[in-house]
Amino acid sequence: MSSEIHAGLVTSSTFRLKVQLMIALLLPVFLETLDYTVVATAQTYIASVFNALSLQSYIGTAYLLSSTVFLPLFASFSDVFGRHLALQISLSFFLIGSALSTGAVNMTMMLLGRGIAGIGGAGLLTVFRTILSDSRSLDDNNWQMSILFLLYAIGYAIGPLIGGLLLEVSFRWIFAINLPITLVSMVVCFLLIRGKVKKVQPSQRFVEGHQETETTPQKLLRIDWLGTLLFAAGGSTNVWSSPQVIVCWVLGPLFIMAFILWEYVIERQLFRIMPSQNCLLNCDPMIPFEIFRSYDVCAVSYGSYISGMVMLVMFYFVAIFMMVVAGYSPSQTGVQLVYFAPGIGAGSLISISLIRKLRQPNYPIILGSLILPISLGLIEWAMGNDNQNQVNGFLVFAGSGVGLTVGSLAIHSRFSLPSNRVAIVNAMILFFAQCGAVLNSKVDEYLKEQVRSGRLTGLDAAALSSTNFNQLLDSLQDLSELPPTVQAAIRDAYCFGVQWSFISLIPWAALSFSLFCDRLHEEEEMRRERVTYQRELRQPSGEEPGVIEEVMRV
Repeated sequence: MSSEIHAGLVTSSTFRLKVQLMIALLLPVFLETLDYTVVATAQTYIASVFNALSLQSYIGTAYLLSSTVFLPLFASFSDVFGRHLALQISLSFFLIGSALSTGAVNMTMMLLGRGIAGIGGAGLLTVFRTILSDSRSLDDNNWQMSILFLLYAIGYAIGPLIGGLLLEVSFRWIFAINLPITLVSMVVCFLLIRGKVKKVQPSQRFVEGHQETETTPQKLLRIDWLGTLLFAAGGSTNVWSSPQVIVCWVLGPLFIMAFILWEYVIERQLFRIMPSQNCLLNCDPMIPFEIFRSYDVCAVSYGSYISGMVMLVMFYFVAIFMMVVAGYSPSQTGVQLVYFAPGIGAGSLISISLIRKLRQPNYPIILGSLILPISLGLIEWAMGNDNQNQVNGFLVFAGSGVGLTVGSLAIHSRFSLPSNRVAIVNAMILFFAQCGAVLNSKVDEYLKEQVRSGRLTGLDAAALSSTNFNQLLDSLQDLSELPPTVQAAIRDAYCFGVQWSFISLIPWAALSFSLFCDRLHEEEEMRRERVTYQRELRQPSGEEPGVIEEVMRV
């Protein structure tokens, strides 16, 4: 296939460039996936080392929260500074955060390192997805996404196992393994993709005097720093009526409204003939709200939100079930989580074949969206039966639903809007996926704790009344020292709480299925109109295609 490069844009990749991109992005993709899965296996043990088992979910949440907040920022970085430099900045943050977590002496230092690593993770997610989406060819996108999710499947397959094995030596190796991989990634990316991906993109205003330094501070100021700090510092030991939580509930909506108003003001500045005298008003909007006028973008955003929720609950809460309820060791827990990976691989292969044949990503999305709520219910049912073989089988089934949807959603979003919106659309899709993971982690953790507390009181009140179990549940070692009757009550309560974490996701996943089903009738009409139009004109449209127009080109 021939390649054409105009203003740094690769419109149709050559096979050699494809291979170089895959080699360069292999380590960053593997690095991000490895961190996600390895820490999922280890977070319960790490928290118990610092006698903070009640804060175990924050090891994952600190990373997810920071990576979510900075996704739109790195979309701007990739346009303002170019794809390669943005990727190097991301790897640098990831390196620093991993180093801090490796040398952590307390839970505060651990969470700080996780937060900084999350900033780098946001860049890794945004930039490599944007690089792959820069091609305008459906076949190129399908091929590249297939390779991408093959790498994901490999990471999901070996990540939990590696995490369990490293944890047998020391939890510090969980983060230390990232250090050499990150350094090698920086060198490989410099050698292979520097100068071969999109460089600095012009401002939407096409103002000659527009400087990079004028946009970066404005993008940083648009991030809700105070709201993020208050939310992250709330802690699991604060009740919902505590002053910290109330302040977050009050200030959060105010910051959101201020952000929306500010984005509206600077978006209106785009239509002015002469730029404003205030340099802060001359930057490009970080999140242009016009992208949400597309039903496809909104539907894909919600689908990504659901996929993020499902991925989080599969790795983090299944790991809690394995270690606390089933009593597995870290390495055994890692082996059990491997069952999720074959499903992702199978779902991705089916999705690739369907898109290649049907020229339409909507059908694999619908199939995957149907599988997800069913698999969630089945896993919850298997946990209630305490049948590990059933849990493993349904993990494979759930993985196939994720594999069918995630890659197809990425392709769907790529062709929903013009190519100059690739970076921000990718960032917003990832943003909603991360939001699903972050919000679901806190809601599910709260739900699990509430159900667990109520379950404990009802199950074995006599035994628990004689035991100060709230103080004893700071580590797994303390749990094993409790009387057998108390251990059984606590494990049953954890099991019941984790089950409800799965049940709470089912209606949200079912709604995603209905959103994409509603598009079938409309897309069929658009397909017929497109065929009629091409027959009459005998030539493709000259306008930038939408998703349906593009994928119908055979």
